Amino acid sequence: MLTFVQFSSRWKRLHHPSMDVEGDVGFFYQLYGKLYHLIGQEARCFDSSKILPFLLYVENTIAVGLDGVYEYRYRSVGNVESRWCNGFEMSATADSKVHNLVGRAVADARCSALRRWMTESVLSGDFSRLSEMLTWFACEDKILRYVYPDLRCRKAMFMRLAGDKQVSKKMLWTDLAFNWRDKRGYSLVNTIARQFRFSSPSLGKEECALLKEVAEMLDTIRSERLDTYTVIDWKDEHLLALLHRDGREFRDVIFLQSVPDDVQNRHLAAQLVTYNDKTYINGSAVWLNEEALPIWNGEANWNDIVKKEQDAAKLAYFTTAFGKRLSLYEDLYTVPEDPEEAYYADMGIYFDEPNIFDFLGCMKPSRASDARPNGEVIYLNR
Repeated sequence: MLTFVQFSSRWKRLHHPSMDVEGDVGFFYQLYGKLYHLIGQEARCFDSSKILPFLLYVENTIAVGLDGVYEYRYRSVGNVESRWCNGFEMSATADSKVHNLVGRAVADARCSALRRWMTESVLSGDFSRLSEMLTWFACEDKILRYVYPDLRCRKAMFMRLAGDKQVSKKMLWTDLAFNWRDKRGYSLVNTIARQFRFSSPSLGKEECALLKEVAEMLDTIRSERLDTYTVIDWKDEHLLALLHRDGREFRDVIFLQSVPDDVQNRHLAAQLVTYNDKTYINGSAVWLNEEALPIWNGEANWNDIVKKEQDAAKLAYFTTAFGKRLSLYEDLYTVPEDPEEAYYADMGIYFDEPNIFDFLGCMKPSRASDARPNGEVIYLNR
């Protein structure tokens, strides 16, 4: 078992360098110790290295509940806690003990260093801090990795454009942070805003008011996917006026990197983000010559990539905990047509598999459109 000093060091390395974890590292060390001893006694296949990644999931649940959204929304993710317990080959009683232990920890948490870092990043007015926070989630959150499409085509596009592995990698993750949308059409920004807006009253009035302020700030963010622009004016080395290839103009665009001399009428490929009433070039930009410009038709490129990602998903399959075989395409891209069925599916309740209504003694009709308890919709408090 790790000592507190060892745990603190590893815990800090698992987070963004700008995040101060001191506020709740003791809390998570206590939970680590309880899980270590419980699993050490109950597991047939004990591997202590699996505990810290699971603690990150618990931390996420306490701070924002982001992982839980995707855990319910996508069947390929499944029940994270149950899957983690299954990896240790423990008894059902031991699994229940883990569930109760985690539930108490979530209920007892009085503060969250992760949530504080997120709120400070959004409210800072500093685009670099905001972008780094969102990009860290996009890149490091293990649950998000399950629900992204096959990223090979995107990686190839950014590499072909940037010609540098590190630059292309940064462009990939900043794009996912601001422009990837889940099958419900929500971006990472949208989902975090919603989670903060509907935060638990148990956090207290002041904390809830602060989180609503964060949500409102996140609601103002607008992003443009990677595409090509022409510089039509520039005021200094960090302020440009850009003309999108579709004719839209973006004035006073802030480029945090230094702009080379004499950029008038030059072309570049970039991602734009509007935050706090200012528009920024997000991450790196690539300057293009006249020959390369026609090749980078953003709309055509993205449509081609999305089609390839969907085709790849149609060839990949997984089996749910109840033995149902589904293609990744069904899971990553489709939503039940029936509104009520779609509502329940977003809470992880699927009428084509055993669900909570079976245990409540409710009958499920054979028709999907009527597959709701007693033929009526029961809206549960989220």
